[in-house]
Amino acid sequence: MTSLTIALFAAAALQAPAKVDRVTPKTGAALEGEIQKETYKEIVLKVGASTQTVPAANVQKVEYWDAPPAFRGAMASIEAEKWTEALSALASAEEYANSKEKGVVKPRPWFPVHLTYYRGLCQLQVGQSDKALQAFEKLRSDPAFKENRFLAEAYEMTLEAYREKNDTAKMEETEKEIDKAPAELRQTLQIKARRQRAEALYDKNKYDEAKRLFESLATSGDAEMAAAGTTGVLRCLAGLKDASGLEAFAKKVVATASQPALLLIANNQLADLAYDKKQWDAARDLYVLSVVRYNPGRGAGVEREHERALYRLGACYEALHEAAKDAKLKEAVAAMASSTFRELTIEYPSGRFREEAAAKAVKYEAKATPAPEKK
Repeated sequence: MTSLTIALFAAAALQAPAKVDRVTPKTGAALEGEIQKETYKEIVLKVGASTQTVPAANVQKVEYWDAPPAFRGAMASIEAEKWTEALSALASAEEYANSKEKGVVKPRPWFPVHLTYYRGLCQLQVGQSDKALQAFEKLRSDPAFKENRFLAEAYEMTLEAYREKNDTAKMEETEKEIDKAPAELRQTLQIKARRQRAEALYDKNKYDEAKRLFESLATSGDAEMAAAGTTGVLRCLAGLKDASGLEAFAKKVVATASQPALLLIANNQLADLAYDKKQWDAARDLYVLSVVRYNPGRGAGVEREHERALYRLGACYEALHEAAKDAKLKEAVAAMASSTFRELTIEYPSGRFREEAAAKAVKYEAKATPAPEKK
């Protein structure tokens, strides 16, 4: 047994958590009690002498009081998109749950289902597609996991994994399997399958075909799918290099959309158009909107878009610094460039641009500091 696992046993004994499960819905207040059932249809929670039912579609988060300490750590790592760390923590949680040590709180039957799903999710994110597919197959087919809450996600991620493997035949097999899925999930899964087909076409640079599928998704009654469809149309127009079409569509999205994540993506496209034309002032103003007004915060799934907007904003200040003739203006713009690149390193310490941004923050900080006057 590893020293980490032993330490987790000790931590668990000290923490002695209250025996209360917690369900956080997407809308409304969190509920606490004892979870009696968790399926793709609903979660049933015993609260005192009564029971409350939350539709699975409205569930944001489920927390069990008997979760191994390492499992809670894995959830935190997943929220931070630290997939490798999460996989390690999940392995520790499994070891803890299977331990015969005294004092170990054995998690209830919910644990194998959650462990399988989150392990598959992390494996997919780090490129371990075959292992992820095994996890998703278990969630879809294992009788012990019948009606589990992650059934819809297992189908969707199976399609995504096969798409990443460029295995069209297996994608079609999975779509046929979806046609036999539970009636409550079938229509939603068919829409999600259409999205994966669109993504597969996009991956092959078949932008016109992908765009047609994304356009059909953009009119979906499901807000998440509609946003994905709209985003897909934007990406296809960019791939087609249809600048006028992209500008018109992006402006329409910015004028009509309400979701910050979608606004960020559309506004970034407008900023990129100005950036590519070297219209630095216009691009700067648009990237400022992306960075500040349209920032949906962590967990919205568009962190890379926000990170890129922040980097491009710094690059605009670089170009404006280069073009500035007035010494005071040059100094002020250098300060803005330094500040922007510094913010990027703080906001995204593990991001794609961290090292380059750190170097540029120092470079422009020096340029923003006036030399001492000679006496």
